[in-house]
Amino acid sequence: MTGAPDGTAGRPGMIDWAVAGTLLAALQARPGPLEPLLTEVVRTAPPFRNTDYPLSPLPLVARHHTVTAAVPAVERYVALLGRITTLYRETPALRRWYALGPAAEALVDADRQAPDEVTVCRLDGYLEQGTERLRLLENNADAPAGTLFSARINRVVGTVLDRAGVSAPAAEAYTLSSERTLLDVLVDALRRRGLDTGAPRVAVLQPTGRSNLESVEMVAAFRRRGVAAVLADPRELRQVGGTVWFGPHPVDVCWNKVNTVAWRTLVESDADLVGRWTRALATADFVHVNPFGARYVAESKLTLALPWDPRFADLFTAAERALVADLLPWARRLEPGAAAPDGVTPLDVDLVEHPDRYVLKEPYDIRGDGVTVGRAAGRTAWRQAVDRAAAHKLVAQRYVAPTAYPVLRPDGEPPVVTMPVSFDSFVLGGRVHGFGSKASLNPRLNVFQGGQKLAVHVTGQATEDGPASDRRTTATTVPDGVASLRE
Repeated sequence: MTGAPDGTAGRPGMIDWAVAGTLLAALQARPGPLEPLLTEVVRTAPPFRNTDYPLSPLPLVARHHTVTAAVPAVERYVALLGRITTLYRETPALRRWYALGPAAEALVDADRQAPDEVTVCRLDGYLEQGTERLRLLENNADAPAGTLFSARINRVVGTVLDRAGVSAPAAEAYTLSSERTLLDVLVDALRRRGLDTGAPRVAVLQPTGRSNLESVEMVAAFRRRGVAAVLADPRELRQVGGTVWFGPHPVDVCWNKVNTVAWRTLVESDADLVGRWTRALATADFVHVNPFGARYVAESKLTLALPWDPRFADLFTAAERALVADLLPWARRLEPGAAAPDGVTPLDVDLVEHPDRYVLKEPYDIRGDGVTVGRAAGRTAWRQAVDRAAAHKLVAQRYVAPTAYPVLRPDGEPPVVTMPVSFDSFVLGGRVHGFGSKASLNPRLNVFQGGQKLAVHVTGQATEDGPASDRRTTATTVPDGVASLRE
């Protein structure tokens, strides 16, 4: 690669390669082994992983100026997801198109006291290879992992850099660091319903015996702030008057940390559970975050294809369609009559002939299990995936090649491996609060598919972005041997 990282002369990309190169060179040049220091910091740090993976002490360094420029569009897209939920309620053709089923329909219809919004989400995305343009691949609004642990990994890596004596960029806005952000959003949801008493009673929902570590840690973090917080099984919900109880605990607001795949398993064969939940949503002094419209409609991968479908074009303004075209890769549901991006070639034909151009997605999945990457599948496996997608009317999305970034392995050989990375946006209460990243050599960038998380630190760059507050690094020259990082 030559010239500017985003392929446009004079226009910076999202990644601050100069600072990243400086940090990598300083970490490698540090006298004494880095691995014992890393082990000690991790040993004494609070938990930050739901599953074990190696920690890279090199954060992904993003430019504050470029991040700030991208944030408004990301926030507008999350607002659009809320409007799509409203459209779902109001448009019979859309309800038929989503075909959610009776349990989901009942829960979405009952959850009307909360506004149609995505209160908390992680938008998984890539920085497009060759341009570093942010491309949003999907919306995880059901129970997004990382709302607590992403802040912790940022702090852990910052501690490693400090103790290693490496001059690191100060954390700017959009570097996740606070553990109370989600709690603030939950309390604000209560306030908007007129239910904030100053002493919120919070439940984090996980089925008994199946809680992940982040949920347990979240409850502990809330309690340290004096909040009455409990880890509760959603099947224990009962209502007494206007109060919702989970087991012996009265609750004002819940953070539903059960992913949608598991949630559907819980409710779709249990009419009594659906009835208890719909009654509580409709009549109790109780707030459910995220609302079921966000979970079943905005979370569905079908929503990625909806604005591209010509049958529903009149539901969206020109500005909304332009926003989607700018942020999201092309997507369509694979059903009779669906055309490829050229508008002429049948989509099923193009999928079979050009697997390298596409990814197939199920409406709901976890850990990347419902994603098939065309260029990573054998011919027979891909043809079978296309046939299944046609039978179930799944979503075909244009493939986006991710930018690669150096991952430091202090005890590995080689010590630096360049891996494709994601660039994920955490949006809480309608605002971007920060970013996360996953790195992997596998086609699906997921920590449960052999990947690992990276810290994401956002920093300014005095020569391009204006002065940065409390900037501790002064080096702006990429050392010898580091200039090829972005290649």
